[in-house]
Amino acid sequence: MEHSSGPGESQKNVERAQRILDVAAELLLRWGYKRVTIDDIARHAGVGKGTIYLHWKTRDSLFETVILREMIIIYRAVMQRIYADPLEILPHRMLPASLLITEERPIIKALLTRDIETAGKLIQNNAHGEIRNREEQTIREYFSLLYQHGLTAVDSNQPEHLYALEMLTTSFTMLDPYIVSGQQLSIEQKAGVLARIIRQTFEPPTPPALAVVQEIAPAIIQLFEQLCLDFEQKIRAQTEL
Repeated sequence: MEHSSGPGESQKNVERAQRILDVAAELLLRWGYKRVTIDDIARHAGVGKGTIYLHWKTRDSLFETVILREMIIIYRAVMQRIYADPLEILPHRMLPASLLITEERPIIKALLTRDIETAGKLIQNNAHGEIRNREEQTIREYFSLLYQHGLTAVDSNQPEHLYALEMLTTSFTMLDPYIVSGQQLSIEQKAGVLARIIRQTFEPPTPPALAVVQEIAPAIIQLFEQLCLDFEQKIRAQTEL
């Protein structure tokens, strides 16, 4: 990221870049990735097309920044819940909470549910793959910490364990159209069902001592904080201000 000479001008550039990102996110949801052009974004943001290319070299890098910004929002929301209650580090609390948080971030939900109409080629984009790989690394480290302290039966060194858990959580966002009974649940009801299944299947039968949870919570927060810092660094690296 290159900084302008004057702090006032630099702040204007930051605000303009944020406005462009806001517009890009809005149009992505409204029209879908395939239909949104740089011209569209420039027109709705009230800037010239060239101005956008001053900030991002390509359309893909612009939308990658949109995704990174959304991911940071989600993980910071998760961290806030842990700060408020360390028990939020437990899978049966964290994963349903993440489901509810993601429901409020439709761009990330579109990527997770592989919504082609909205996300389009972003789903197969190499940059999204890199983001996903970095996130998966953090998730493995999270479960490794829990496993070491006896807080979960999920051994991150066993690929089938993480696969089973991911398959379970993903099903709560993708499978409604395939439910034979036609029964539909609210997102809050889904989160409750998910919490019960995870608690019964992937956690020890005896609830953990609060002292153990409080001991490990800062390390979990640090994992997610580092993920956010890495994403912020990636944004700075590809955004000219």
